[in-house]
Amino acid sequence: HKSTLLNTMFGVQFAVSSGRCTRGAFMQMIRVTEDIKNELGCDYLVIIDTEGLKSPELAKLDDSHEHDNELATLVVGLSDITIINIAMENSIEMKDILQIVVHAFIRMKEIGKKPKCQFVHQNVADVLAHDKNMRDRKLLLEQLNEMTEAAANMENKDEYKKFTDVIEYDPETCNWYIPGLWHGNPPMAPVNAGYSEAVYDLKKNMTDIIGKCKLKTSANNIVDFL
Repeated sequence: HKSTLLNTMFGVQFAVSSGRCTRGAFMQMIRVTEDIKNELGCDYLVIIDTEGLKSPELAKLDDSHEHDNELATLVVGLSDITIINIAMENSIEMKDILQIVVHAFIRMKEIGKKPKCQFVHQNVADVLAHDKNMRDRKLLLEQLNEMTEAAANMENKDEYKKFTDVIEYDPETCNWYIPGLWHGNPPMAPVNAGYSEAVYDLKKNMTDIIGKCKLKTSANNIVDFL
């Protein structure tokens, strides 16, 4: 689902299959068209697709936690915007993933880097269920605050008590609800037009964020990036 989201949003071709298929991290560079180059303040966008954190296939390995921390730090460190897939129905796994991500954000904060993050809730049955979505956002913020405190204690950074101490975060603008890609069960099911519309809205928001990032960073060339 994560790879499908990036493919739909940016017209790239990351490998897709049912279940978790990405291993490691894959990067594609896409040229920014002339009509939005000034708006974005860059010539290229680099899209990074990674394997999911807390992968069941890797969980049995002794160094799986270290592997996840390294992967999260790599991706957050390279990115202006990080998209985090949210599955609120699996609370325990979600907390573990959030703690790993918060660790990475704290490390970036310590070196003066200020990445943005967008939380994407996929396969949402009713994207207009405002009450439920509001409860989900409230629960997510509670978990983020809890994981921030835990991660800060592990990093000996007691000044970070809540998630917004580490990164700019507005529950109303940093959460996106995207319906399922299919109406019914593939391969015969038609594509859900609502999926494309929701992904387009997310992409539009991200281009706005990138445009604002150019005002705050001087690292706009490939040498600075590397």
